[in-house]
Amino acid sequence: MQDFRIPILLEEHYGLARQQEPVRLGVPLPRGLLRDPSQAMLVDALEQPLPWQGRALALWPDGSIKWLLIDLLATLGALERASVRLRPARQEGQEGGSAGAFSLELQPRGLTCGVATGRAIFEVGGARGMLLGSARVDGVDLLGAQGARLRLLGCSGREYEAVADRVCIEEPGRLCSTVLIEGRFQSSEQPSPLVFKSRLSFLAGSSSVRCEIQLRNPQAARHPGGLWDLDDQGTILFEDVSLFLAPAGEARELHWYAEDPARMRTQLPVDWSLYQDSSGGENWDSINHIDGKGEPTVTFRGYRVQSRDPAGPMLIADGDRAAPCLLVSSERGCIAATALEFWQNFPKALRWEQGTFSVGLFPHECRAPFALQGGEQKSHAVVLEFGASGAQTTIPQRQRPLAASVDPDWIEHSGAIEDFVAARCDQNAGYLRYINAIVEGPHAFAAKREIIDEFGWRNFGDLYADHEGVRHEGSRPLVSHYNNQYDFLYGALVHFLRTGDDRWRQLAVPAAQHTIDIDIYHTDQDKAAFNHGLFWHTDHYMPAATCTHRTYSRHNGTAPSYGGGPSNEHNYTSGLLLHYFLTGDPEAKAAVLELGNWVIAMDDGSRSALGLLDASPTGLASQTVVPTYHKVGRGAGNSINALLDAYRASGDRTYLDKAEELLRRCIHPADDIEALELREPETRWSYLVFLQVLGRYLHLKLEWGELNYCFHYARASLLHYARWMLEHEVPYKEVLHKVELPTETWPAHDMRKCHVLHLAGEFADSGERDAFHERAAYFFERSLADTVSFPTAFLTRPLVILCGCGYVHAYFQAHQELQADFGACPYGFGSPEAFTPQKGRWRGTLPAKVRLLCAQLARASAEKLDVLGRYTTPWRT
Repeated sequence: MQDFRIPILLEEHYGLARQQEPVRLGVPLPRGLLRDPSQAMLVDALEQPLPWQGRALALWPDGSIKWLLIDLLATLGALERASVRLRPARQEGQEGGSAGAFSLELQPRGLTCGVATGRAIFEVGGARGMLLGSARVDGVDLLGAQGARLRLLGCSGREYEAVADRVCIEEPGRLCSTVLIEGRFQSSEQPSPLVFKSRLSFLAGSSSVRCEIQLRNPQAARHPGGLWDLDDQGTILFEDVSLFLAPAGEARELHWYAEDPARMRTQLPVDWSLYQDSSGGENWDSINHIDGKGEPTVTFRGYRVQSRDPAGPMLIADGDRAAPCLLVSSERGCIAATALEFWQNFPKALRWEQGTFSVGLFPHECRAPFALQGGEQKSHAVVLEFGASGAQTTIPQRQRPLAASVDPDWIEHSGAIEDFVAARCDQNAGYLRYINAIVEGPHAFAAKREIIDEFGWRNFGDLYADHEGVRHEGSRPLVSHYNNQYDFLYGALVHFLRTGDDRWRQLAVPAAQHTIDIDIYHTDQDKAAFNHGLFWHTDHYMPAATCTHRTYSRHNGTAPSYGGGPSNEHNYTSGLLLHYFLTGDPEAKAAVLELGNWVIAMDDGSRSALGLLDASPTGLASQTVVPTYHKVGRGAGNSINALLDAYRASGDRTYLDKAEELLRRCIHPADDIEALELREPETRWSYLVFLQVLGRYLHLKLEWGELNYCFHYARASLLHYARWMLEHEVPYKEVLHKVELPTETWPAHDMRKCHVLHLAGEFADSGERDAFHERAAYFFERSLADTVSFPTAFLTRPLVILCGCGYVHAYFQAHQELQADFGACPYGFGSPEAFTPQKGRWRGTLPAKVRLLCAQLARASAEKLDVLGRYTTPWRT
């Protein structure tokens, strides 16, 4: 095995001493370096072994590890920086996976699972409604007979208990493990449509449990007329979802803090609550926070702490933004709890009432019922800690985790991310200054959140789409949501890896969580074109109103031409895949596969209303702008990209085969480019997106050594279009008279021309390379200069576009000499063949009477889905 030293930087930013704190991050490895985590070990600066475990998330074609997920335990002083290294194991028995003094032991038993950490013994699952049946520390069970339970309260006052249908060890390990519980909510009278997942994560040597709880509404929305408002019939309304813990033994004292762990307060165990009603920011009462009737869901600014004694309720504290902890001590021991990102995901509550501890995930204290739209879900993270009397809680550290990053030079050396170069090697200072505005200064995305108060359980993580409000003249800012347009998530994670700057990660992780939960339509019950799709950003220049993050609201239009739903042109998966590689989040991987499967399903003619008569492809996966255009465009480009990402995530060849089918459908090395009118930016600008994806496809084929017909077909097609670009493309600022709205976004898209021409230089013969790279450099300079020439240069959209693809120029500046010679193409490709989508074939080939019958069947199917546009009442638990 070759020698290696992979530097990993740990940083403590909050002034808290850390002792054996869990840290998780993904590390990219070069091809052939490591085949099993047991061949490596983690050491500190003195070369002393550290407790850690590793798991492969992705492999190179030769079976070596491409992405290694590392879990480690870190001990740092306040504000300390420390470097640890992954290196070859010295000898047998010193391998990765050493859990140190303790090691986890798991014993699955049907719908329960025993977990022994060395500090505590837990029983996961159990009787009806239990997430935890017991928690033993020093042989003493700190939970009462009711254990820890998840309960749902319906609008009618009916209570539903969480009933487990499946309990399994999702992620085994000696240092940390995760047990998954999946189930539903059941009352004595009827079930609720809501389902849940709970992931309980355990750590060797620890008595704490991280519990991720996800609620999902699997029903379809009815979306009459393509409108997706909160009061849709598929919406589920409820009053409360809380995690209840029944401690064993009588409580002696309550200990709590609201914001500062150094200001822990102690009181008698009377009824007590801390409730966060709103974000606590200056715009806490933004019109962003409304229910299905357009009424406010927030009542007051920030949080309030109240207690109840014989004299009645009493306000004992209040403030803006709580990151709290409640600890209850008894003669048996103590239990502490919090919900992470407490104020950001308001409303939230911590309570001690009538001898029961509860964490309000959707707390009943909110003035309005909660509305979970059809196909919508929400995930919360709770930390529970169990200890002996007088034990110190580690919850403050879990609320403010260590920053961890892999050395950017190593990431570049690994070759695991295409076109990646460390920021320190980027000589383009103007570009770096521009995109750094995303994380610092007056245009920082975190600061922009405050403008429309982009907080609350449904909003947190999304970006404020301020570019949509430039012409808005209202007294309050236009509420517009970004929904990961142009894959901000990918750009943010790449810049985190390029710089090691944790501010990028702090934007990216909530963005990923929001996209997974809110922006994807998690249902099987709608039509194939919509099921599991990604919703567009909210409608251009219109308020989000009561559609929240679902594009179209009845408040903005009801005409037959208005409305819609998820479609192929807004399908962004690369950031989700990179998030999975960096965190190991199984929901991120599942989302990538969900969006890849959506592409296959929407193009499957057998799943449409015409499927009984014509099962050939619908064309919904490949169209751009209009149903009849199936050539180079972002619709097909994003579909192909989603399939490539699903292939990388799963290794399932089905995705790659479908990607190649769409590729051949939409581009050909002998296309008549002039006939496509690519010089009309308003309708054809996104051909650049397709060509960028074509480059990703070629990189994947190179990685797998598949220099076959499809590779040469794609390469010849890319070069055919790039040669046309050399002769005809000009900066968009010179043709703004052709567009409806001449904004800063047009020159930002010129950066895509830079990327495409660099890709062409990479795959061209040596005689053409210089011309492609020189023209790419020209478009890089023009894109940046022309974008910043606008007073609106620092709006969200242009920053995201340049963030997502501008960095590749530095890569090609540094790596032009590494380009390969592919030789003469050994294949002939014939002539282009026009593709006709399913509806076009049907209209052109079937007799009129059959067409009429099919139209009636299709209309009946649509009426079943859309309920004839009638308003109906949401489902109430």
